Amino acid sequence: MQNPEQQQPLVIDSKQNKLLQNALRIKIMHALSKEPMTSKQVADLLRRTPGNIHYHIQRLHEGGLLELTDTRHVSGIVEKYYAAKASQFHFPGAAEGPDWVKDDEAWTGSGPFSEYHATRLDLSDEEASQFSEELKALFEKWEQQSKGGREYGVSVRIGRIDGSEGG
Repeated sequence: MQNPEQQQPLVIDSKQNKLLQNALRIKIMHALSKEPMTSKQVADLLRRTPGNIHYHIQRLHEGGLLELTDTRHVSGIVEKYYAAKASQFHFPGAAEGPDWVKDDEAWTGSGPFSEYHATRLDLSDEEASQFSEELKALFEKWEQQSKGGREYGVSVRIGRIDGSEGG
């Protein structure tokens, strides 16, 4: 298995993208990108019920995002070890799904639930690559450290703008 920091994003289709529109499944993918584990081991790590984690692992496996790496027979029980095919993904197209709160519905008395950030940067190819790697690291940090609450979607697209070279 590759070091997750060296992995290229796995290109996924719309069905796989839909499977990954769930914060718990993202956490499962990160856990299984580090080392192959059973559903029970992942459940213990994430402090969730084994049945809940098993359900999500089955869906991710059926969707082609996890691979079965080992099967062991221990005291009459079959232990299945799964590994993530990647911990970063690329879905060519819009990542936002129908369950995202619309901007005009996002405001409450306690502040916005939806924000949009955009800028233009004058970057060399090396700087653009470094910026992208730092964003990926930031996503992974928050995906792994969040303690719970409301689920937020975050989508960032980085792309060179035609005609901006040397401008």
